[in-house]
Amino acid sequence: MKKVLLITLSLLLAACGVVQPVQQEQPTPVIQTVSVVQTVEVVQTVPVVQTVPVVQTVVITSVPPTAAPTETLVPTAVPLPTESLPTVDPAASNNSGTVAVNVDNALGKGVFTNITFSSNLVTLRCFPREMQITITPNLPDIKTAVIYYRVIDNPAGLYPSEWQNLGEMKKDGNGNFIFTFKGETVHPNLRLDKAWIDFQFIGVNKGGAVVDRTQKIERLVTYLKDCE
Repeated sequence: MKKVLLITLSLLLAACGVVQPVQQEQPTPVIQTVSVVQTVEVVQTVPVVQTVPVVQTVVITSVPPTAAPTETLVPTAVPLPTESLPTVDPAASNNSGTVAVNVDNALGKGVFTNITFSSNLVTLRCFPREMQITITPNLPDIKTAVIYYRVIDNPAGLYPSEWQNLGEMKKDGNGNFIFTFKGETVHPNLRLDKAWIDFQFIGVNKGGAVVDRTQKIERLVTYLKDCE
């Protein structure tokens, strides 16, 4: 009887020891949503506007200058030689108030005639700055003319310089000799503020010998260093 009870108890215990399997719930599948971001490259064509510098062209119209009034130049008349004192011709006056000088033929002493100065004034820095001297040989042997000058203080006239040789005069093609005397022709050591310029002309033959010379032609031409 005990044996039967033991068997029965064993069976009961065996029945109780059997663990029923617990049905596990299947996990809910996690669906991962993958967001696919599609990068769309948008190519936008932007027109490139090229800036062109605007060059402004300025057209300058040349305006002709107003025509200056025409000045009628009156040629300087050289007076005919006289047999008296050296003279000046008022009709030969120029804009500076100077006059042409016609030297008396007596001062030419028969060596030269028609001795003329285009002006009775010559200056270093003002007007006129030069004058032309013209002489005509009166002796057939004269082939060359040499010009000399000296300076004398004005107005006292007490200190004449030594005679200065300016060399040979030029021929003008009409049988005359000419020389352009300028204010700067006067030697720098002889340039007084105001002075007279004396002249003498020497005739030379073909061989270079002196034929004869004129008288001293004095105090007919004034020299100024500056404007008076």
